[in-house]
This record gives sequence, C-alpha cells and structure tokens, in this order.
Amino acid sequence: MDTTNSVSIDGGGYSAQISLLGGQLLRLKHHEDELVVPAGDATEGAFAGAVLAPWPNRTQGGMYSYDGQDYALPVNEETTGAALHGLMVDLPLRVQARKDSEVQLQGFLEPTEGYPFGLDIVLIYRVSADIGLSATLMARYHPQVEPELTADELADATDAPSAEDLPLSEPLEPEASPDADGDSVEIDGEPAGGDDVTETDVAADPAQEDLVQEDLVQKDAPQTDTTQQDQAQADDDVATPARQTAPFGAGFHPYLTAGGASLKECRLRLPARTMLRTSPDGAVTGRETVSGDFDLTNGPLLAGRRIDHAFTDLPPEGWTAELVHGPSGFVVRMIADSPWVQVYTGERIDRAGVAIEPMSCPPNALNSGEDLVHLAPGEWFRMGYSIEAIRVD
Repeated sequence: MDTTNSVSIDGGGYSAQISLLGGQLLRLKHHEDELVVPAGDATEGAFAGAVLAPWPNRTQGGMYSYDGQDYALPVNEETTGAALHGLMVDLPLRVQARKDSEVQLQGFLEPTEGYPFGLDIVLIYRVSADIGLSATLMARYHPQVEPELTADELADATDAPSAEDLPLSEPLEPEASPDADGDSVEIDGEPAGGDDVTETDVAADPAQEDLVQEDLVQKDAPQTDTTQQDQAQADDDVATPARQTAPFGAGFHPYLTAGGASLKECRLRLPARTMLRTSPDGAVTGRETVSGDFDLTNGPLLAGRRIDHAFTDLPPEGWTAELVHGPSGFVVRMIADSPWVQVYTGERIDRAGVAIEPMSCPPNALNSGEDLVHLAPGEWFRMGYSIEAIRVD
C-alpha cells in the first residue's frame, strides 16, 4: 500500500490524507482524534478507505453476463473465488484542482476484457467545520479512448446538484487565479505533476443545466473515388459499435473509529430495517427483517457482535449512522443517501474500527441486476457521504 503518493487537505479542525492511487481515504482526524482507522500495514488487504467501483462488494465467481455477453473479472479473493470491490483500487488519479480544504481528482478507467466499459472518474474531497469530511464520486461511461476532459465538461460533472439529487456533495468553488506569489500546487511538499497537472478553474456555470453530450461516434472522413476493395478494407477498419450502456455500481469503505476507542465500548446506530443473507462468495441467499445482533436501530453495544452484512430499507431522504463511545459520549457520524450499506465489525483488522460502507447496489448486483445502474454514454453518476465528529461538552 503506497501512502506516500498522496495529497492532504485541512479545514475547520479536520484534516484528511487522500491517496492518488484509487482516491483512497488514508486518514481523517478532527483535531487529534482519529475518525477512521488509518490505512497502513495493519489494514493491508482490508480496503480501508477505498473507493469501490465499478461494483462494490463481491461478484460471485468473478463471472457475470451483460447485454447477452459473458464476462470474467479478476478474482482477488482466493478464499471465496469472488471479484471483490471493483477496479479502482489501482487506478492512478491526478489532481485537477486543489485548495487548502478541497481537492478534485480525475482519472480514466480503461476498458478491460472483464469490464470493457471505459469510465471517466471524478472524485472530490472537502473538509469544513460545518460538514466534516465530504466525499463525492462521479463516473461517466465513455466508450472510446481516454478523453481529455475540458474545463466546461468538468464543470458539468461537478455542477452542484439539488438537495434531492445529492444533498451531501458540493463542487469546488471558483478560483480567480493561482497564488499571488505564483506558487505551484504541492502534494505533500512536492510540486503536483509539473506540466502534466495544473490547477484548473472547474466552477460550474449556473445557467447551464444539461450535461454536455459528446459526439461519441466518429464521423466518416470524406472519400474520393475508391475501388470496391478499398471500400471493403475501410469497412473492416470500422470499430465494433460501442455498447449502449455500462453496468455500474459504487461504494466507499471507511472504517469508523471513535478516536481509536475499543469497539467493546462503542455503540452503533443505523436505521436499516432489512438485511441480506449471503454465502461467502457474495451470492445472496435471502433477506429478512433485522433482529437480534443485527438490529442496530436503537444503537446497541458492539461488544460480542460480529457483523458482515448488507443492510437496506434505509430512509430514502438520507440516513445517519453513528458510532458512539459510551464512556466519553464522543460520536462519529456518517451521513449518506445510498439505498444500501454494508456493516463490517473489522475482524480482519482486529476490530480496530467498524466499516460503514455506503453502496449503490447490493452484493453480486452484476448478476442479480438489483439496483444496478445502466450508464448511458455521457451520463454522469454521483454518490457521496460525509463524516463528522460530535463532542459532548
């Protein structure tokens, strides 16, 4: 795990460190208190702070069918034979814009044999006193070669959504110019990418309501007289038409911690009414109303509870999960509006924290199709969450 190639942001008493490999949230603190388990050697392989796309959770056997075609994904969990948590973990991202308290990252997920759908990726992190940390992921199906997004296209992608669309995320504010002193943007003390990475004004035009729809099919070049053989060769050179939509799901994987306190002393509150039963490889075997150890609606103590389940039937207007340290009353609060959330009590990392994973779809959605997003070319998908600290005086 590379924690050196990263960017840090600070504001309102919060500080965060974000990796430029996959946009992983490496660390989040409020003053001196850790709010997420820091990514490092102790969390190797546990996806601490990872961004999960183009699917979250497990795809059974790494196999799925879409639009009449069968695909095989890389299996990265040998014990279950599943394809786990998408393809973004190793995706290089570049800094597109940055301020002290905000950073916008951009990248392109190349088509592969197992997932032949190119995706533009935009990821924004922001810290502030009133929100804490907010994270927003945006993805767009781009069936051709890697694009160079223009400032206008980025503005469209990051245009502030309405409250009903995504109440948690905001775009970067416009910046008039670089520092008056002419200083370049730095990433942990180093210049950010030289000529390849520049700080770009990506402020959205409020008057522009529709996303820019690109011309996704190359127009034929003008032709002079050709023989039938030449025309046949030209026809052979035409690429196979792009698929109409791309299957897509996403999520986030922070492990919440109340300043490093033991989970034995913490309670977890989550207003979910239904949970899934799954086999180890991610196949859904049933669903039921939450009860017993899995009923988190009243904030039970986590001591003795082992949870690694997907929950749903969450408030559609948005939901709140709270990790409460009983002795101190210290609360770490997550707010999200996803229809699904995975809760994992972190046995793989010795229960150093509890993973609260907002997800746009359930496990194995590439096979079941439940809540799977079908991205049309040029269509932006957005989701996000926030984490804040609450202290009792």
